[in-house]
Amino acid sequence: MRIATVFASITLLFTLQPAYSAEAAAETRSEVNSPDSDDRQLVAMPDEVRQLMRKDMLDHLSAINEIMTLLAEDNLDAAADVAETRMGKSSMGKHRATGTGPGRFMPVEMRNIGWGMHESASKLSREARDGNLRGAYSALQKVTASCVACHYSYRTR
Repeated sequence: MRIATVFASITLLFTLQPAYSAEAAAETRSEVNSPDSDDRQLVAMPDEVRQLMRKDMLDHLSAINEIMTLLAEDNLDAAADVAETRMGKSSMGKHRATGTGPGRFMPVEMRNIGWGMHESASKLSREARDGNLRGAYSALQKVTASCVACHYSYRTR
């Protein structure tokens, strides 16, 4: 009798679990897609500036992918070049002359996260150029940690 009860309970759990999981997933999707549930700080900026920042962030994402590929291929010099020119401190301020730089619209904390990302990318470049693969990966982790911190804290829409 006891085995039959356990078997019936397990069968019931496995029968109900997919329905519950689908319902929970639907609730989660609706919460994530609801502007009211997004607790990140809204950073208002003109559409032109927001699009420019989005383009830069997409390029950063592409650069991270390229850097990871180059590090995996043990091509540290090329990884150093990509890190510095596309994400490092030397890449900062490229929109300043146009007056469309997104930094002027960012809260100080957001700007500090961005500066940290650029600094970490420059450190990645230095470590890779010195042949320190472990140091390059450590700096890359700090780059991506900055991305995560910013995207979890701020939004522009």
